[in-house]
Amino acid sequence: MRLVVRKIIFVKTPKKPSKEPFLPSQDESRRTNVLFEKLISEFRTFGEAQSHMRERLDRIEPRLDSLDQKVDLLESAVRTNGKDISALKEAVRANTEATHAMQTDLKNINGRIEVVEAKLAS
Repeated sequence: MRLVVRKIIFVKTPKKPSKEPFLPSQDESRRTNVLFEKLISEFRTFGEAQSHMRERLDRIEPRLDSLDQKVDLLESAVRTNGKDISALKEAVRANTEATHAMQTDLKNINGRIEVVEAKLAS
């Protein structure tokens, strides 16, 4: 039996060169600064518009609350008056029926009076 021994040699691979941090050029820095200034200006404009909207809403909200109260009052009045109107319609219908009955009675009475007057005249 023969024993074979082999030698393993590890070879170190060269290290990758470390990357230096990227530094933007002056042109890129200027462009970035211009973009930042433009964004800041647009955010400021947006903020001002939002502030104006908030002021307008603050003026409108009390008016809306007042209108809401008025609508509630009107709804209550309509409900109450609706019941009154229904009762009045029923009363008018009943009175109309009574009036028609009275007209029929008056026609009968007038006819009888004419008969009595004719008998008295003869």
